[in-house]
Parts: sequence; structure tokens; C-alpha cells
Amino acid sequence: MHSLSSGKSENCANIFFLCVYLAPVAAGQLRDGGGREPTSMLPLDPVNAASFGKLIRSVFMGLRTRRLGTRGNSKYHYYGIRVKPDSPLNRLQEDTQYMAMRQQPVQQKQRFKPLQKVDSMSDSLCGSSQHCNSTPEQSVAAQSQHHQQYIDMAHSLPTFPSPDLGSQPLPERINMSDIKKLQTLYRDHCEATLDVVMNLQFHFIEKLWQTFWCSTAPSSDGDTTIPKGLIPAEKLVSLCKYEPLRLWIRSCDHILYQALVEILIPDVLRPVPSTLTQAIRNFAKSLEGWLTNAMTNFPQEIVQSKVAVVSAFAQTLRRYTSLNHLAQAARAVLQNTSQINQMLSDLNRVDFANVQEQASWVCQCDESVVQRLEQDFKVTLQQQSSLDQWATWLDNVVTQVLKPHQGSPSFPKAARQFLLKWSFYSSMVIRDLTLRSAASFGSFHLIRLLYDEYMFYLVEHRVAQATGETPIAVMGEFSDLGSMMPSFMEKGKKL
Repeated sequence: MHSLSSGKSENCANIFFLCVYLAPVAAGQLRDGGGREPTSMLPLDPVNAASFGKLIRSVFMGLRTRRLGTRGNSKYHYYGIRVKPDSPLNRLQEDTQYMAMRQQPVQQKQRFKPLQKVDSMSDSLCGSSQHCNSTPEQSVAAQSQHHQQYIDMAHSLPTFPSPDLGSQPLPERINMSDIKKLQTLYRDHCEATLDVVMNLQFHFIEKLWQTFWCSTAPSSDGDTTIPKGLIPAEKLVSLCKYEPLRLWIRSCDHILYQALVEILIPDVLRPVPSTLTQAIRNFAKSLEGWLTNAMTNFPQEIVQSKVAVVSAFAQTLRRYTSLNHLAQAARAVLQNTSQINQMLSDLNRVDFANVQEQASWVCQCDESVVQRLEQDFKVTLQQQSSLDQWATWLDNVVTQVLKPHQGSPSFPKAARQFLLKWSFYSSMVIRDLTLRSAASFGSFHLIRLLYDEYMFYLVEHRVAQATGETPIAVMGEFSDLGSMMPSFMEKGKKL
């Protein structure tokens, strides 16, 4: 029993290992009642699912099951069991995983071995390895050899723009040398952040931010010291009050966090382990609090500016991991021939003429375009297309619909309007299927959620491309509005 531990599910702890390894152990548990492993591996006759489940539960007390998939196509999986990170069973997994692993250039492998920016800091920040190992993030880092094949290890940080100082005078006691130093140090800081994320050492981010923004904890003798090479806090505050530099930091943050998104989730449709997905979501959940704590003594303008970008980054990670989860659930539906046939049969009973009549008043879409999309959808469904083929079809839909607005200043608005219209039409179809008590309603609901999310993803990137911004910058516009809501609410309370 030493090779397994209770924890988050990692592909159901691999049913192969459960069958080969756990069944004999469970049998021994039932024979002698003492939890001892059997001294000999006797051949066992296969048991049915119910008996096997009882064996597993007798060994792992409190183990739960989770139902995955839509009603009528659900499968039950063990939840709360995984292979220990230090188990020799992991070597068996590594052999199969490395077969599919991308071949990385030698120079890229060497780049992340030393981690010079982080190693020197980790010694002083962790204090002891025992303390660091106690964090959930550290357990994820221990499994990084399994997870790094799912991220983009070849990604590098793009070049930062130069600050546009314009004609604004420099702040008092600030010269060009200080600005040049800030440029160099901030670039190094961003590269260190990228290295930490690429090594899946998320727990170091908070310390990196605290160190750069001079919010380090007092030393043992009670004194606070500024790390060598950093700008004194007072001067850094003055630099951050200077609007051209504040805007420059914001643009650098857009580039950095977009790079981090592309590293962690290079393909939103590619299957990834649930442990990696959960680690990314936990990382996203912590970001705003880490940054706010690190910048406690800085002006509100720079704090709000940076928090808005970090908020957009965190929201993007949450959306992309949710999209990835939907994609994996939808694969099972799209690969099921009987379900596809049922969906096609139910879809042919939908009164699309009535849907178009009701939706046209709201959306005012070209009827011929709607009819073409309806027919294309049915044909693609009838061909039992894979998820990747559906993704190509959705991408072509966005291209066709937004082509008239290409190069126009109204492109972002047209893209947002398309999202609203697409969502409205799909909700009308789902409503019709619901009223008809369609047998494939659950499958259609799952597919609709996935396609809506993927459309959002496609449009987001098209708008970013059209405006010359990063998707993080595009979404950051709405984070700014969100950060203003608390002040509006306070005003509302006073009225």
C-alpha cells in the first residue's frame, strides 16, 4: 500500500495500475484483515464492477466516486486517489509518456536547468526545503516531469517596447539613468517570472513580486534590507507615479502575461492531466491577492493598473481551463456514433423557420447566412467529425461572418455583436429541443457550452489581431471597468 496515496484524481489513478496492483493487495486485505500485503501473487479470477468497487473501498476508506459525462452516457470514476509522486509506478507512466513527448531542442532543455534567477532566491525565501514541500504548489512541482510535456517549453519572452516619455518632464530627483535601470530590472524580473512559471513553480511568484516591490519580510534581527541591485522603494514609488512609465509597465505586463498563457495552455483543446489544470486554476485564484500584498505601499494608480492586467490574466486562465475541460467531455459525445445519430434525428425535428422568425427581430441577421450555417452544421454532424474538425468549422464561421468588417474600426464591435447573436440563436435551438423533450438534449447542451466558449476564444484572438494588441490587453479593458465597480457601489450606498 506504500505506492498509493489519497489525493486529487489523476486519470482515475490509471485503471491499469488499479487492476494489476490494487486487486491483489485488496484481496490480501480481505483475507487476513490486517492490511498486510500478500507474500505471493496468486492468480485471481476477474470480478464484476460492483465487487471490484467493494475491494477498492475496503482498502481506501472514505474514497468517493464522481459521475462524468451527460445523462445516459455517464461513467463513474474514483475521486481522491492517485499514484504517489515518489512511487516506482510513475516510471511505468514515464515510459509511455515520453513516447508521445515532443522533442525539445537541446538549448531549450539547458536553458531551464540552472534557473539562476530563481535558485539564489529560493534558498533565502524557502528557509528550509521541508517548509516549501508543505505547500500544495510544491507537490505539483514534484510532478513537473510529467506535466511539462503539456506546456510550451520553447516559448520565450518577446521584446519589450521602449517607454514613450513624450514631452512630459521627469519627476523630481529622477533622471534618465533611473529610467534605464528600471527598464533593465523590470525585464529581468519578467524573465524570472517566466522561468518560474515554465518550471511550474507557481509558489515562487509571490516571493518574486515581494522582492521586486521591496515588500520583503524583516530579517531575523528586525532590519529590512533592500536586495542588491534593486531600486530603493522611495525612488521606485516616484517612478511609478510618472504616467509614461506607468503606461510602459502596463504594456510590458500585457506581453508577459500573454506569454505565460501561451506557455501554460498552448492548445486549449489538447487533453491535459487534471492535476495540472487544478494547479493552474489555484495559481490564478491567488494572483490578485499576492500582487496587492506585495504593492501595499505603492500609489493606487499603479496598483489598479497592474491588478487589472493580472485580473485579466487570471480570468483568461480560468476560461481556458474550463474550455479545455468542456473539450474533453465533448470528445466522448462526438466519438459516440449512436449519440451522433440521435442528435441528428432530434435536430432535424427542430423548426428552424420558427427559430429564424423569432431571432430575426432581435439579431437582424441575413437569412441566407443563417440557413447556410444550419445546413453546414447538420452536414458536419452527419459526417461524425472529430473535435478538431469541428474547431476548424467554427474558425471558418468566424472568418466568413467577420470578413466584411476586416480592417474596419468597427471590427471589435462587430465581433462582439456576432458573439451575442451566435449565443441567442443557439439558445433558441436548445429551447426548442427542451420543449420537444429531445433524447439528445444533454449532448446538445454540452456541445453548445463548448462551442460558445470556443467562439469566445476565437473572437477574442481575432479582435486582438485586428487591434494589434494581445488578447490579455483586449480583456484587460473590461477588467478596468470591473475595478471601478466597488467605487460605484459605494456611491450608490450613499444615495
